[in-house]
Amino acid sequence: MAKENLADPQGFQQRAPLRHIAFIMDGNGRWAKKRLLPRSAGHKAGVDRIHEVIDCAFEDYGIYAATLFCFSTENWNRPQKEIDTLFRLLNEFFKKEIDYFMKKGTRINVLGNLEDPRIPEDVRKTIQESTEETKNNTKHVFNVLFNYGGRYDILQSTRRISEEVKEGKLDPSAIDEKVFSSHLLTGELSDIDCLIRTSGEERISNCCLYQVAYAELIFTPTYWPSFDKKELAKCLYEYEHRNRRFGAIKE
Repeated sequence: MAKENLADPQGFQQRAPLRHIAFIMDGNGRWAKKRLLPRSAGHKAGVDRIHEVIDCAFEDYGIYAATLFCFSTENWNRPQKEIDTLFRLLNEFFKKEIDYFMKKGTRINVLGNLEDPRIPEDVRKTIQESTEETKNNTKHVFNVLFNYGGRYDILQSTRRISEEVKEGKLDPSAIDEKVFSSHLLTGELSDIDCLIRTSGEERISNCCLYQVAYAELIFTPTYWPSFDKKELAKCLYEYEHRNRRFGAIKE
């Protein structure tokens, strides 16, 4: 791979440290449509793509945490048949990949409103088993945003803080950014450094609104099922050549 247009895994961390990367996996349906396939085929191809991308992020670039936006609170508006397909694929993914995550020392977090009664019991059980089995892993973190919305996350954090204040466990004067972010579903994990959205859409669609405050946003026209190692390298090349100032001035 030519270094002039792709990120170099050997030098990436030294030039632009990246601890937490996130993906909005968009374009499954359009990928399938271009190939005259049903949308379900696009979703399956999209799920099959996850392993390669996450393994590359962890192993080639040494990224600590990866977050994938898999099912939003707004996705309930889709046809029930498509929702059922997404849930079945999610179930299959965790059962198939659990050994990989254990081998790589990766903790799985599934973040969102998991108490929603619309979530099938078998999906809920698979989520519980996967998070429980990997909870003591410390090398990497793999977050799956499921029945998740950024506004929901901020609201639930606010409610949890309010309850602690009401119960006398927390002094209102002690509430700062660190306290607030620790009550988000991502907990003590650092904010997102880089958010990549595939398919050409240029919006964040209610994804981790608080956590992306200073993230570098990268939008690629590539549909998620076609987003491979080379595409990730292109995005990370762009990331590492951004000037991350955080409001300050760098000479």
